[in-house]
Amino acid sequence: MADHPSFGELLTRLLNHRRRDVTWLSSASGIPEGELRAVVLGTLPSSRQLDPLGFHSEDVHVMAGVPVPEARTPRDPAAASASVSLVKIAMALPPGQRARVQRLVDELPREPRVGPPDPVRAYDRQRGGFGAMLVNLLCGNRLPNSVPGAAKALALLTRGHVYLSASTINGIGQGRVPLTPELVTGFAVTLGMSPGGLAAVMGVELPERSWPTDPLAEAMAGLLWNCRHLTADQAEHAYDVAKSMLVAVSEDAPEEDWNRVHRHHGTWWGAPRR
Repeated sequence: MADHPSFGELLTRLLNHRRRDVTWLSSASGIPEGELRAVVLGTLPSSRQLDPLGFHSEDVHVMAGVPVPEARTPRDPAAASASVSLVKIAMALPPGQRARVQRLVDELPREPRVGPPDPVRAYDRQRGGFGAMLVNLLCGNRLPNSVPGAAKALALLTRGHVYLSASTINGIGQGRVPLTPELVTGFAVTLGMSPGGLAAVMGVELPERSWPTDPLAEAMAGLLWNCRHLTADQAEHAYDVAKSMLVAVSEDAPEEDWNRVHRHHGTWWGAPRR
């Protein structure tokens, strides 16, 4: 496979997509234009340089193909499963309870690391191309080493429009599964990125979206990102708090009135839609 484009080239594609240029980015960010032109020529950007473009600096590292600094990697790979389960419940909760869950995750203390972080599997972008980049963004920066968790997150945040097996996600990361417009859009939604912007970075043209913009999915992509600072115990605690907000749903309850989350011992548990 040909060499993966430099981040400078990716940034140029994004600016062209937005009909902007380095001069605009300099004005919007307050960063000297010379610094930004150095980024276009290959210098790895800082987070402050890309704030106007809406990228997390950790994602910029993945897109540029360089390791994320150890201090900014997800806190605990073992938190991935509970984090996805938490997002599933939060999506079903009424807005007030959902906001409580989001505040809880935001306010949980950042626990210090004990020893070096567990190694995170990274897909080789020279072999996997943009597929490797997408999977690394999801399975490295959000749900480290949890391909099954990534599959669940994709299905949840795209409302089932992108339903993949773990083996298919592995195939995408290895460059064996072609990237369709639907897959690019699904990854963008789950990553909390603009589908058009991500497609432009990848040099892909998207047709009109097959499903509408979903503000809830955008919020839950943010929740998934914020869970990356949690330990496994903290993620389980947040999940338990969210689960305690669910109520039993009668079998004959109208579907349009209730979000059903899971069935336990013959009883559905969920939350009212309004």
